[in-house]
Parts: sequence; C-alpha cells; structure tokens
Amino acid sequence: MIPYFEQPRLHLGPITIHTFGVLVAVGILLAFRLIRWRARRLGLDTVLAERLAMRMVIVGFICAHVVDRVVYFPRDLLERPWSLLFIWESISSFGGFVGGALVALWFVRSQPDKVRGWHYLDLIAWAFPAAWLFGRAGCSVAFDHPGYPTTFFLGQRYSDHVVRHNLGFYEFLCIIPLVALFAWLGRGKPRPPGFFVGLLALYYAPVRFFLDTLRWTDTRYFGFTPGQYGSVLLLAVAFAILLRASRRAPKPQPTRVG
Repeated sequence: MIPYFEQPRLHLGPITIHTFGVLVAVGILLAFRLIRWRARRLGLDTVLAERLAMRMVIVGFICAHVVDRVVYFPRDLLERPWSLLFIWESISSFGGFVGGALVALWFVRSQPDKVRGWHYLDLIAWAFPAAWLFGRAGCSVAFDHPGYPTTFFLGQRYSDHVVRHNLGFYEFLCIIPLVALFAWLGRGKPRPPGFFVGLLALYYAPVRFFLDTLRWTDTRYFGFTPGQYGSVLLLAVAFAILLRASRRAPKPQPTRVG
C-alpha cells in the first residue's frame, strides 16, 4: 500500500505552483524538444511542426475543459454556465484528444500534399507518449483519479483514509512500455504515414477502457463512463488509420533472377 501524501506546492505570494502543473509543463517542453529533433532527422519543417503542436496543445486544453464540464458535470454546468470560461478548473483527457484531433483534421485538409501532412501528425504522435508520461505522473501525485477500494499492493491510501486504486499512477505505469516501444520503432525502418497515430490509439484504447472499470466517482451513462465510450471510438479510429497506413506502405519489389 502506498501512503497518501498531499501534492507538493510552492507558494510565491498570491501564486501557488502545483506539482501537477510543473510536471505537465515539463512534459510539453520535452515533447517540443523531441519534435524539433525528429523533424530535422526526417527532413520536415521544424517551425511548421512546432506550430502544429502548439495549436494542438492550446485547442486541446480548451476542449479538455469544455468536454469535462459538458460530459462529466452537466448539472454543475447548468447551475454555473460561466464555468466553461474557467479552463484551469478541470480537464478531461479525451476532451484534449478531441481538440487535438480537430486541429489535426484541419491541418491535413489544409496541406497541398495530404500524405506529407500525415508525416507531421506521426511526428507529434511519436513524441506524445513522453509528454503523456509526465502528465500522468502529475495525476499520480495529485491523486485526482481515485478508484474503488482495494487490497492490491499498488493501492494508495486516499484522503478519506481508504486504500483505493490510483488510476493516474496505473496509467503512468502503462505508458512506460509505450515510450520504450515508440523509441525503438522510431529508430528502425521508415514507417508509413499514420503508423504512429494509429498505434498510439490502438495501445491506449483498451488500457483506458479497463482502467475506467475501476473508477469510483465518474459519471456513468448506461453503466459505462464517458472514457469507455471514448475508448471504443478510439479503437475504431485506430483500426481505420492503421488500415489506411498499411495501404500507403511501400510494396516490396520482386527480385529478379538471372
């Protein structure tokens, strides 16, 4: 059992810096460094790649808050509709994915060469797990995704003194092998455009669906959490993208004999 501890905070006058925010910021900065490094290696425009990533971050955070309010707290939204403006209050990871996907769709459609546009999306998808790792480390420390009571050895004592699943911590552990896998696949042969986007979705969908079965306080619709519905949709998108990527893969040339 992991003991409960308050999230470390730094007070600078009227400003309070939370560990969660620091870890998220570190993850974003790391992702931008990785994007810049890999863009040069692949011969892609570093400025265009960073602008795309920045738009995805900004729109992603806005959508993360809007989806959180609408899907997870609809009653509170009706009582306080102005809470949509308080984007720092709470966020939904799937809302962030929706925002990022909207920017990605706009980006690909705006490119003269759609295939090259997918190379940029793959670049960002390749760097994303490293940033996500730091983000979920922040969730682990904040313990903002408590699960049901448990006797599991990785359970953590919550603020109500009950040992619960810390789902942010579990997801953090699940992302570690994904970071290693992407680092290894990125060093090999060139991948067809869309490969890393599809693989990222394919990996995350079942992980999130299972972890949401352990959630304690989440809103449920017909017995399932919004995250589980999002996971099913994400899995379908993953198969569609990977199928499309496989069709873009270069065909092996027949070997001539004689």
